[in-house]
Amino acid sequence: MTLTLGAALTLYCWHVRRKQHETRQGLVTLAGMRWREFSNFVVEALHAQGFETDPQQTSPQSGQKSDVRLIRDGRTWLLSCKQGVKYRIDAAQVDSLAGSVNFHGAGGGIIATLGHVQADARRNSHGLELLDGRAVWALVEHLLPNGLHQSVAHHARRRTLLEIGLAWLLAVLLGVGAAFMLAPGEAPVQPPPAPTAASGDAETPPAPAPVQQTEPDNAASPSPPPPASPAAGDEASQREQIVSRINALPDVQRAAWSTRSTLLVGMAEGAVDGPEFVRPICDILGEYPDLRASRVQLQPLDGGTQSVRFMQCHQY
Repeated sequence: MTLTLGAALTLYCWHVRRKQHETRQGLVTLAGMRWREFSNFVVEALHAQGFETDPQQTSPQSGQKSDVRLIRDGRTWLLSCKQGVKYRIDAAQVDSLAGSVNFHGAGGGIIATLGHVQADARRNSHGLELLDGRAVWALVEHLLPNGLHQSVAHHARRRTLLEIGLAWLLAVLLGVGAAFMLAPGEAPVQPPPAPTAASGDAETPPAPAPVQQTEPDNAASPSPPPPASPAAGDEASQREQIVSRINALPDVQRAAWSTRSTLLVGMAEGAVDGPEFVRPICDILGEYPDLRASRVQLQPLDGGTQSVRFMQCHQY
């Protein structure tokens, strides 16, 4: 029972739950980008469906209310990108885009959101294509940089392995409980009858007790292995350690490897780009000789006055 239940739960976690964790973490990653980066990923993914960017379109204003004009089969389409995993598309937003499609004489419209499309919006779609978070992730997943995609997949695997461990613990507990419930009752043990000595038989001498080998008191005990250094492990493990430690810094919102040689560090609200912010990051990188020369991309919050900056820790 334990083996059957544990194997079934393992297959479910690996093939179902791992995909769910990967999708959820991927949507969080897309939500952390600028609106322009997110919408560019969606437009690039739609190229495979025959859409092209309208060459006559001026650059739209960044934000949830701006629409992107696309061309397919000679007709204009409107694309509305709604960023944020908690975003909800209702019937009013569908009606608004449908009105814009009619006003411009467009061939159709697409709403792509990282959040959820409500039931009333799907019932009154006006022929628009509605893409929720799961559909958007499936659309743009293969377009993410390799380092960012590996970070999402690693997070999903770590969560899945934790759930598999809990699943096997549950399987063992249920198996032990079933064994106690199904075990037959034991009959009382009767003492063996006392042996009777026959007349004239010699009494059998008891067998000698076995001699136990004892180890000498002065035997040397094995010394414990030395502790692992902070930079121990392969390069993938070191990258994971760096991301985990930098994410724990108070002024860091999010850290991830965007490429093999570029570490993306998102600045939290109120953080100021300067030596006080950069030095703890460089101190952590300095403990990993294979990665200390990596380039660091400092990413401020959207709407702030600070700009994106690239640097290397040898400057500090």
